[in-house]
Amino acid sequence: MFLLNIKTEFKIIYRNYWLTALTLLLLALCLYAGWNGQQHVEQRQKAINGAYDEMKASDILLDARLDSLSKGLKINGPEWFYPNLPTATGNKNPRVAAFEPGNLSVIATGQSDLFNHYVKPTLTGDSFRLSFTELTSPIRLLMGNFDLSFVLVYLLPLVIISFCYNILSGEKEKGSLVLIASNPQSLKTWLAQKIFLRFGLITGLLILFILLTLKINNVLLNSSVLALLLAVVLYSMFWFSLSFLINLKGKSSERNAITLLGLWVALVLIIPSLISQVANTFHPVPSRTLLINEMRVLENETNEEQDKILDNYMRDHPELVVRDANGNVTEDFWQKYFASKDMVAKKITPLLARYDNQLRLQQDLINQFRFLSPAILLQNNLTELAETSTDHYAAYHQSVRNFQEEWQSFFLPMVFLNKPFTKEMISQFPQFRIESSNIKSHLTTNSLITLLFIVALIAISLTQQKRQLESR
Repeated sequence: MFLLNIKTEFKIIYRNYWLTALTLLLLALCLYAGWNGQQHVEQRQKAINGAYDEMKASDILLDARLDSLSKGLKINGPEWFYPNLPTATGNKNPRVAAFEPGNLSVIATGQSDLFNHYVKPTLTGDSFRLSFTELTSPIRLLMGNFDLSFVLVYLLPLVIISFCYNILSGEKEKGSLVLIASNPQSLKTWLAQKIFLRFGLITGLLILFILLTLKINNVLLNSSVLALLLAVVLYSMFWFSLSFLINLKGKSSERNAITLLGLWVALVLIIPSLISQVANTFHPVPSRTLLINEMRVLENETNEEQDKILDNYMRDHPELVVRDANGNVTEDFWQKYFASKDMVAKKITPLLARYDNQLRLQQDLINQFRFLSPAILLQNNLTELAETSTDHYAAYHQSVRNFQEEWQSFFLPMVFLNKPFTKEMISQFPQFRIESSNIKSHLTTNSLITLLFIVALIAISLTQQKRQLESR
């Protein structure tokens, strides 16, 4: 009986051109979303490659200029820009601190359209002044990007709803429900078989087209892709289970459609927005404008006390003290400058910590309530797999700040000890690396929570009484 029902249902779907329409629709959505995501990744990689090319050209010129100076030759430019001065090299030849796209970055733009993908920390720069934000279209930020994440989270449920909202009610409205109910199997079993076939068709086509899209865009098919497919299958299964439950209620097709669309609006749009608003309300982020103003006030105060600050700095760092032939401590502009910057950094650290802490509390609150919507769970999984999540960019930003300190620590001893920068030191430049050990994976937890949603829906569906169903 099962095979007969499956075969009959497949013929009905095929003859009504549902299968053809679904195939063309899902193929078009996946291919276009994949192409759009790949364009964003290529632009990102192009910008990073351009920055690396500039850095390599700058290093070649640095090598040549240092070689000329070592031979006693003169070079163009004022003396304070000579590369043997650590202050000049530390500012004119920065390293590129880049966040390279991941293997699956094509599937979800995530936070990558809000932040720059590379910065160039310098010797005189401030880690708290590093700007990661890029100018983007407000319309684009409002509507989001048409990538695979958008297709799967927002559009896939609508496709499933349109395919399943009237399976039972349609038969009732056509007058064929009585004939179906006369079969030896229950209506619940009959409905489950039809839902199962449609789940297999849509999910199978979707998996095929996702793999095709990834292959076209040269994505390496590895374990992350399997995690992606598992997340998609569970999300699809949730919406089919929900459609199964709504069909079992025995309402009209119009009522089913309105109910399912209302649930889509609630789970995909309203709940994520409410969680975001609650996070902003309970953990508001301090004004960045006020932060900048406070920083400027601190700089003005320290500039007026540079001599005192330098004395305190030298007392804390005796290894940097340089004395002349008479035993007196030598002082110059750069020593006072970096000593005052160190004082500003110490004073501004608590303000930055408060700013970062509020952002972390917001994200923690969102993570705690993500179980309220399978859409949030899938979105988290996709951005995590694409390495475009909030946690990934937070790790990148912290790594840049750490590298800024490492870069300054490389040059500051030369500045205070009045040592020249030499050609041999180029190979000793600090290298940027992203510390990803603090990035927590939520893939398993999110998948289990989605599975619990599915089990709950199936359990509720099984409690529906046959007598109540047949009476409607």
